[in-house]
Amino acid sequence: MESVISEGNLKKHVRFLKRHLALLPASKQSYDVNRLAIVFYAMATLSSLGEDVSHQYKENIAWIETNYIVRNTDVGKLSGFIGSASLNIPGTMTLSLPNTLFGLLTILILKDKQFIDKKIDRESLFHFVSQCQLRDTGSFVSVLDYHTNQPSPVDAHDLRFSYIAVAILYILGCRTESDFGKYVDVIKLVEYIQNQACDIGGFGTLGEPHAGYTSCALSALALLGKLDAIDPDHKEQTIQWILDRQVSNLGAMATNDISNEWYDENDHGGFQGRENKYADTCYAFWCLNSLKILEPNFTELCDTALVKSYLLDKTQDILTGGFMKNDEEDADIYHTCLGVATLRLIDGRFNGLLCIPDDVSFE
Repeated sequence: MESVISEGNLKKHVRFLKRHLALLPASKQSYDVNRLAIVFYAMATLSSLGEDVSHQYKENIAWIETNYIVRNTDVGKLSGFIGSASLNIPGTMTLSLPNTLFGLLTILILKDKQFIDKKIDRESLFHFVSQCQLRDTGSFVSVLDYHTNQPSPVDAHDLRFSYIAVAILYILGCRTESDFGKYVDVIKLVEYIQNQACDIGGFGTLGEPHAGYTSCALSALALLGKLDAIDPDHKEQTIQWILDRQVSNLGAMATNDISNEWYDENDHGGFQGRENKYADTCYAFWCLNSLKILEPNFTELCDTALVKSYLLDKTQDILTGGFMKNDEEDADIYHTCLGVATLRLIDGRFNGLLCIPDDVSFE
């Protein structure tokens, strides 16, 4: 990483990330319910940049663990993570699948394997994941209804939460279809993912492929050991669809065609998440992660040098540190995390399936 990001910029990125772990400004108060997500993005990125977070933040592990709660409910004991202490509300169900994944991954990055092995009530956590699955479709919601402890009738149920559910079970030891099948309906889940396949390649809702949903679909299938559920023709279509998302002044989107209002010459080398959209830092990760899942030699299929150039020259904030969504916005922790993740993924040093540095152990 040091050979990609200059030493001076590296230090700025580290300071940018550590500020998010110290004190957020009052303007960010509304993000308190997502505090665990902020901590994960910061920890994962600092670790990717070579910081020894397990040593530097050893004393903060206790705070992470306080976000793990157990509830006795009318559907049995449930457990998982909440986003912050403000969501630990007696008598209500405030666990969520995303926060549970963020909590588990952060603990792994901090090397607190003992907490996962000995302090987490696995069966109640597995039960929570199971309760979030919709029996008719096989998909997942992210939260349960506060009072009935049934899948929330108003929450979205899409590929993001299906991936998160699978990732949680994988981290906690599920490896075979039989392992996963103890807690979720694998057949219906795989059918749901297959049904999100789009005619032109990729995965998405209402027939429109989306880079983020495609990455979630493929990552879930990979963790389930079900990549063979993808039709070979659709696999090839998906690879081509992903490759077509790289915006290049040297290719089809280089003509300055005014009929395409979304073309921007500053996007050269970046990836867009959908057709006819601007490039965005995060989509470089979602696209390349999907490509790597489908083709291990993915760096031979696209111009990764252009991707690096787009990130380092266009969306890297060399003044304050961090990465921006594009070249017009301020740096934020989400795009910083995925910008750095993309650079490490290209260099073969990142676990894209779980979005953590490849040296983080979960075995």
